[in-house]
Amino acid sequence: MSFVEEIKFDRLGCFSYSREEGTPAAEFEDQVAEEQKEQWRDEVMELQQKIVFERNNALIGQKISCFVEGKIEDDVYVARTYGDAPDVDGNIFIETTHELMSGDILDVLVTGFKDYDLIGEIAE
Repeated sequence: MSFVEEIKFDRLGCFSYSREEGTPAAEFEDQVAEEQKEQWRDEVMELQQKIVFERNNALIGQKISCFVEGKIEDDVYVARTYGDAPDVDGNIFIETTHELMSGDILDVLVTGFKDYDLIGEIAE
């Protein structure tokens, strides 16, 4: 936990340990209870969520370069930054009446966020 707090990862995935047949650790006598592993995982992910929310809040008012993936509803497009992996990381939702095309790269002014996703508008 102190390492996660110190490093403040942009993105972090966390999984509970599971025994892998044939590995030395699978044969250890004093295995950690499932409930304890789940509690530790949840604590790490709660800390990471707090870090991401702080980072996202700090992005409000900043311009970031985005790659448009497509339109999801009237006047709303989904995009991602250079650091966001498709289907894994958060998105940025662009609210605009301009017609955008998948593949467009443009600067977006971050205006807010919801959970792990950013909300923005085309930067002037």
